[in-house]
Amino acid sequence: MPGGDQALSDVELKTLETLLAKLSGRGASLPGPVFRFITEVSATANVDLLVRDNEQRVLLAWRDDAFGTGWHVPGSIIRHREDIAHRISACALDEFDCAVNVAERPVALLQIFDDRGHSISLCYPATLRGTPGKRVLQAQDKPEAGDLCWFAEPPAGLYPSHVVYRDLLDAMSRGQLGDGARLFTQYAGHRGIGQSAPEGMISNDASLT
Repeated sequence: MPGGDQALSDVELKTLETLLAKLSGRGASLPGPVFRFITEVSATANVDLLVRDNEQRVLLAWRDDAFGTGWHVPGSIIRHREDIAHRISACALDEFDCAVNVAERPVALLQIFDDRGHSISLCYPATLRGTPGKRVLQAQDKPEAGDLCWFAEPPAGLYPSHVVYRDLLDAMSRGQLGDGARLFTQYAGHRGIGQSAPEGMISNDASLT
């Protein structure tokens, strides 16, 4: 079919096997073309942290990349063979430079189709456990990538792929999402037993203690 997927040749499949043998599973270390290949053939699983304070303001981060500019809900892709709790902790340190207290259950499951591909996000309500190490702006300040800002309601300038969070946060404020779905985890096989950290842990994440 014109414009559709094409069968890979034996040579191409052998090349793919060779490339896979060189990968460690550390997702953050993947070269751009390899990461793009993954997002072209499979959905990515994410955790998103819906951090709010006692005034029910939400903490958003400024993003500026090839896919758009704007305020977004901090989140992160779950790495290969990585425990979800570890990714939540690593995401909090990366996005806020401090730890978070996170709800036992995600309040929503969200899927997004955008120019990067197809993502499925577990959205967890959370509160900060400490003071952010990142710069926290006032609403009138000019943001740079990685800056944070508290908002009483989602701002007009949301990151293009995160406009849907306006409805999600509104539903949370109205108490319309219920208790969410409790997460159950099973480890099967030798590789998942007795590990303090997953083999897919990213080397450039801050260490978790």
